[in-house]
Formats: sequence, structure tokens, C-alpha cells
Amino acid sequence: MSLQERLKHFKALRHTGHGGELISLHRAMRTESFQRLRWLEIIGIPLLFNLLLLAFLPQTLALWRFVTQSSIEVTGVPAQLSSLEILNGQIPGLWLPWLDLPASVPSFWQWWGNGLAGLLLLSLSFLISPENMPMRYLLRLFVIIHGCSCVYFALLPAAFNHSLPEYHSSCLTFVLTLLFLMPWVHALTFHVLEKPLWHKFALTGVSLAYLLLEAPLHYFAAALVLHYGSLLFMPLLFILGSLMMEVMMMIALYAWAMSWE
Repeated sequence: MSLQERLKHFKALRHTGHGGELISLHRAMRTESFQRLRWLEIIGIPLLFNLLLLAFLPQTLALWRFVTQSSIEVTGVPAQLSSLEILNGQIPGLWLPWLDLPASVPSFWQWWGNGLAGLLLLSLSFLISPENMPMRYLLRLFVIIHGCSCVYFALLPAAFNHSLPEYHSSCLTFVLTLLFLMPWVHALTFHVLEKPLWHKFALTGVSLAYLLLEAPLHYFAAALVLHYGSLLFMPLLFILGSLMMEVMMMIALYAWAMSWE
């Protein structure tokens, strides 16, 4: 056997398992070619979406006001809807919906009911089987955050200086910022890959469409919780039920797009 044949045989053995099967390359070791023209996709696609969003920003905010007003009429909640000017009026016509809806500090029975419910959930977390360990941690995180809120409102209820309208407006502002940042996140995590061009447009388009429709409904529902419940729920909603929900959904949409053929 010649030296060339021996080298060829040796290379074949490197990729052969003990049973004779071919050992495929692990995905962590795979590489793909990066063409310079892909920089046009990395920079051009998010820039295009940002310009489109900026051009239709007044219509976007008008859509949020319409959805919020429709939600008020459907639910019959005693709220008044007005507008909050953003960017100090530098761009005319940019008005966020301002939801004038009251929310009070927890009453005596609300405080005790939430405290007992927290203790019950903490006890249940110890009864969950080890196979469902993530559920244990989720319940305990829920109890820790809500428990701290109960302690705060028991000691310093008058010191809580956040209101429901401010919470609603701030969360919509966060989502508005996320609308401009999301295309650039996709540029760094998805557009750098060798994917069809329509996949890249579709992922960003679907993600932005979801945020545009979800945000006013999401935070109106949170406002109902604060109105019919109390301000006791605001820390829990802000930490676990606000922007984290949108971020988790963006991750889910990204994972879905990675599975596209």
C-alpha cells in the first residue's frame, strides 16, 4: 500500500465510529463562508425597517390609541384616554396613549389574602417533584417578588409613588424602544447566518407585527389587574409580566425562524 493510500485510509478511520458508521461533524464545529455582500443585509435590513417604522410612527401610535380606546369600550372600565406627547414635541403627531385609570393601595383583606396565597404557593413549591424543578424555582421567584411587595405595603404604603397611568405609559415606551432595537438584534444574531433573504425579512417583519398588536392589549390587561386588584401587583407585573414577556416571545420567534427550511 502506497503512502498516499495509507493517508487516505487513515483519514477515513478518523471519521468512522466503532460500529463502522460515519461520524458526522458536530454542529458546534461547523463553519460557513461569510461573503462581504452579506454586510448589505446585516446593515441594510434593520436600517430599512427602522426607516419604515419612523415613517409610520404616527400611525403606529394612533393604532395603539385606537386599540386602547376599543378595549375601554369593550370592558366598560371607568377610564379616560388622553394623549402624552413624546420626544418633547420635536416630531409633531407623536402621542402615546395615556390611560387615566385609578389604582389604590391594597386594603386590609387584600393584603392578608395575597400574603396567605404567597405562603400557600411557597408550600406547594416543596411538594413539586424533582422532575419539575423549574416550576419550583418559578413559584419561589413569584413568592419572593410578591412577598417583598407585601412587606413594603405593610410598612410604607404611602411611600409608593408610582401610579397606574405612569406604569402603562412607561411600558409602552419600552416597547416602542424595542421596536427600533429588535431589527439590529436580528442583524447580529440571524442576518449574519447563511439564510435566504426572505427568511431575514420575514423574521423581523413577524416580530415587529407581533409587538405592534400585542403591546396595547398586553398593558391594558395589566392595567385591569392593577385597577381591580391594587398597586400591590405592580412590582410583580413590572419584573415578570412586562418587557420580559415581549423578550421571551422574540426569542421564541427567533427559534422558530431558525427551524425554517
